[in-house]
Amino acid sequence: MLAFFLGGTAFLLYYILVGMLKMKKEVYAVVTMIYFLVSIQYIPSTGEAFYWYNGAVAYTLAYSVMLFCLGFSLQFIMTGRKGSLAAAVFTAFFVGGGNYLTVVLLPLLLIVMLFFFTPFRKRTLYLTVPLAVFTVTAIINMKAPGTKVRGGSGFGFAVDRAFYAIGRAVHNGLKDVCMQYLRNPVFVICMILAALFLASQMAERQYEFSFRYPVLFVLMTFGSYLAMYAPTYYAGVGAPFGRMSNLISFYFELSVILDMVYVFGYLSVKAGNGQGNKWKDNCRIFKEKWEAGKIYVLLAMAILILVNPKWYETTAVVRTVRYLVSGQAEAFGEAAKRRYEILLDENLKDVELEALPSAGPLFNYDIIDDWEEWPNTAVAEFFGKDSVRLKKE
Repeated sequence: MLAFFLGGTAFLLYYILVGMLKMKKEVYAVVTMIYFLVSIQYIPSTGEAFYWYNGAVAYTLAYSVMLFCLGFSLQFIMTGRKGSLAAAVFTAFFVGGGNYLTVVLLPLLLIVMLFFFTPFRKRTLYLTVPLAVFTVTAIINMKAPGTKVRGGSGFGFAVDRAFYAIGRAVHNGLKDVCMQYLRNPVFVICMILAALFLASQMAERQYEFSFRYPVLFVLMTFGSYLAMYAPTYYAGVGAPFGRMSNLISFYFELSVILDMVYVFGYLSVKAGNGQGNKWKDNCRIFKEKWEAGKIYVLLAMAILILVNPKWYETTAVVRTVRYLVSGQAEAFGEAAKRRYEILLDENLKDVELEALPSAGPLFNYDIIDDWEEWPNTAVAEFFGKDSVRLKKE
């Protein structure tokens, strides 16, 4: 799962930064690693992203396939290769059958491509093919009997519910930007660092693509981020959590990099056309100073992060290492093993189980002390028991 996520992101960013904008591969590698540092180490739920099957496959994998779809779409726009279009159609087919956050996001991003690239390359209109295929599979997804069972017989489209979902999505999305991202010093530092690397490559360059609408581009990418909050509110689940928050976090952090690329491209083209030699001289001075001082900037930022324990104590690697070293992981494994021995005992039909220790960064949606609740009835059915519940303390 991690390989798919890394691969999809790296493929998309490589084609944008190296394939389209002709940046140095070293700069692409640094910007991509900065993104991976933030997106993986500060992931809302490590367990639901890569450990739990449903969270990993239905969410992380579907999102990763979407990134490949976007990369193949850009590749087709720039090269006109039919194989790239076929790959975009193939990946779009699978995304349509995935989770609803990705189902909302992919068509919005394909529409963004159609809007911005059609004047630049007329063959962009062929992206309506993967969009159409995606729409068919998304409709099958939404009309599937299991979806109706899960939503309830009365669940369907309602205008008032749609407006409520949109309002809550905007409110909660804006709140998370302030609380989760802008108040994370490591995220802010890493985005500033990425901006400096991108600016050093894009300054003084002229591009065939015009970057004419920076405000609109930022609004559309940010609107796509907000739209990812809507499905859970519409379904009555409330604010996104766990596996859903993971995808929202992945995309928001990626969209910040994409927005910086577009805005820098706009400034480079506009200033290059209007400022002449003065602009070129300033760009040259900036690039010279950046080349001479970037290693010191990287070192200073690394030291700044390392001397602030509160900045890195919540990272995935620190939480995981502490969980392993403390013995909690071993205790959890042994307790789970004892529980399975009881559940596999065919002579026991009504089972009471001890609570498991902390699952740490793993995923554990445990049973409760009420045998009639669905986690309990599901475990009982799976192991052939009459009832399963936790022992009351």
